[in-house]
This record gives sequence, C-alpha cells and structure tokens, in this order.
Amino acid sequence: MKEPARRFEPERLSHITDVPHVIALWHTDPDYLDARGLPIPLPLRSKGRSLYSLIERVLPGENPAAVVRSLERMRGIRRRGTLYLPRDRYVIYPEDSARLHSLSTLLGMLSTVDHNVSHRRSSRLFERVARNPSFPKRALPAINRQLNTQALELLRKLDGEMQRYERSATPGPRTRLGVGIFAFETPVLGNPRLRRRAPPKRSRFRRRKGRGRR
Repeated sequence: MKEPARRFEPERLSHITDVPHVIALWHTDPDYLDARGLPIPLPLRSKGRSLYSLIERVLPGENPAAVVRSLERMRGIRRRGTLYLPRDRYVIYPEDSARLHSLSTLLGMLSTVDHNVSHRRSSRLFERVARNPSFPKRALPAINRQLNTQALELLRKLDGEMQRYERSATPGPRTRLGVGIFAFETPVLGNPRLRRRAPPKRSRFRRRKGRGRR
C-alpha cells in the first residue's frame, strides 16, 4: 500500500462534507429564491445578497474563498458574466474528494452502530436494513433504478425537514446530522441451493390425448 501524499486532516473531511450544504440552501432558502422558487444569480461579493454572504450564513466558520474554489472543483456552480448560479441540486466530487466523502459515510455508519449499542433504546438513532438472501443478479439494474428514484425523493424531503429545523431559533448546542441510503451486495455463502435458483422444470411426461373407440 502506498504511503499517503499528506497526513490525514479531519477538518478537511468536514469541509468536503459540509460544502454541498451551500448548494442545498441555495435551492431552498427563501432569501435566495426568485418568484418562481428558483435560485437567484449571485455576485461573488456585494453589500446585499452574494455568494460570500450565502457561504457565511451556511458555514460561518469556513473561508468563503476556499468554499468557492471547492464548489468550482465539484462543478457545483457556474458563472454567468459576473454572477454565479448552482449547476444542479447536487455536486460531483473529484476523485480524491470522492474517497474522503465515502470515508465520511463509512464513519457515519460506524458512529451510528457505536451510538446504538451504548445507549438506551429511547435515544438510539434510526438503523434498519432490508436484506434478501437470494436476489437474482439480473434484477440489480431494475432495483437500482427504483432506488435512484424513490430514495432520492425521500432524501430530498428529509433534507428539507433538516433545513427547517436548522433555520429555527431552537436554543442549545448543535450537531451534524446525516441520513444515508445505500445498497450493498455480498456473495452467497453456505447453502449451495441459494447460489443459483433455476426456474421450475416442466414435467417430462405429457398426458396422452384420448383415443376414440373403434
């Protein structure tokens, strides 16, 4: 295994996972939407609404210039003259950032497991799994298409709910909250009958047609 080019920096991991939240609020915060509910074009800096003011509102501890550079690398924003607009609701992570983003997802899963085994049922985080021990591989594209549609719709609704709570004036400490939906595939082990389930065979014996009497 190759040595990493630089040491691991936990704050960089937080930066990568938090930056897309700028795009999310740009699509939902009423102060940054037009009459049709679409994100308004923003100048980089301005006394009024600007990309810098949006970043400072969403991520007050981050350097706005660094966040803009990250959004450009993630293809999250585009320029229209002197103004900026989001390309879509989602960002595209470069290869190095994608690995860190996947690592943050894994750490989130592990932290949920650790939390749930050490807390009472009433304070546990949501953790449920649907499994099938003999799923046909040919049906994987179909189930993935369903996930891409239904799971994205659910995540979008939950993201909106989390933003509503974020904008509230609820007192007290705050935390990072994430909700993830993912599919996983593992080889079938043990029972050989589950490895490949053949379709039912037709009977080799056919009923003879009745012959008329002479």
